[in-house]
Amino acid sequence: MSDRREFCRFGARLMLGAFGALSVPNLLFGNTKNSLDIWSAPALIGLPLAIAMTNGKARDMLNLNYKEWRNPDQLRAGFAGGSFMLCASPCNIAANLYNQGVDVKMLNILTNGLNYIFSKHQNINELKDLQGKKLIMSFKNDLPDIIFKALCKAFGVDIEQINITYVQTPPEAVMLFLRREFDAILTQEPIASAMQLKAQNNGIKIHRSIDIQTLWASKFQDCPQIPQAGLIVRGEFYKRNLEFFNTFDNDLQNALKWINSSPNQAAKFGTKYLLAPQDAIKNAIAYSNFTLQKCSDITKNLNNFFEIIYRINPKLIGGKIPSQGLYL
Repeated sequence: MSDRREFCRFGARLMLGAFGALSVPNLLFGNTKNSLDIWSAPALIGLPLAIAMTNGKARDMLNLNYKEWRNPDQLRAGFAGGSFMLCASPCNIAANLYNQGVDVKMLNILTNGLNYIFSKHQNINELKDLQGKKLIMSFKNDLPDIIFKALCKAFGVDIEQINITYVQTPPEAVMLFLRREFDAILTQEPIASAMQLKAQNNGIKIHRSIDIQTLWASKFQDCPQIPQAGLIVRGEFYKRNLEFFNTFDNDLQNALKWINSSPNQAAKFGTKYLLAPQDAIKNAIAYSNFTLQKCSDITKNLNNFFEIIYRINPKLIGGKIPSQGLYL
């Protein structure tokens, strides 16, 4: 049985698949006629997106193309330049673009955090244990790094005493962590689970030492969830295509339910889109913190999160706390 048929049968059982007859809306296409590129992040957030795009009802309204940006700079340039209409994005990038006057809206949050610190030592269990150690991570001054800096400040950890090496991409960070004398790595799912399996296969002992999400919730009680990433969209495009977005929201709900109920099948499906083997994707699902929250429903948490970032460096979100006009 095909993935789509199984997915649709699952949606029907949940009574979520009966959307009725759909008419094609007056779409403002970003690329070619009757086609829309949806740009995913190079992380586990791509799994529900790919499932929704491939197996949902919105694909009957127009041709949906799954694409993946490779680094945050490509995302910023694509959206600011007008070639990206709809994409998965860390929330800080959306705030930054909005404060620069770009026509961007935050549609939803799809994960409350994918960040974990792995180490080669059993005695690294807290942030303070990283002092005097060598840590590697990707995306300097982007969200994982921002979250790490906020936590170090909150827990009174002197970040200057941590020997941090920054690289351009998560795969590069993983390769260097496994092959060289780094004590720890801050990385995201599913590459974290893929790294763990690779280490086991090569006789390298590593440990999932620190759950960044749990640590965050314990310290920031006014902002207990990390609204790490979700979909951002051009405001004008959204207004002209409400029927499409209502349908795609239902597709995403179905996708998340299917992932939770059928992780083996979802992981197998994910190998077509994610740079990770099936076992790694399956293991990563348990650490995904998947959610589907409209940004207009979680404005308090989002505002408090941006306040925390602002206190670290206002430039990271465009110099000011974004107004409520950012949220759909």
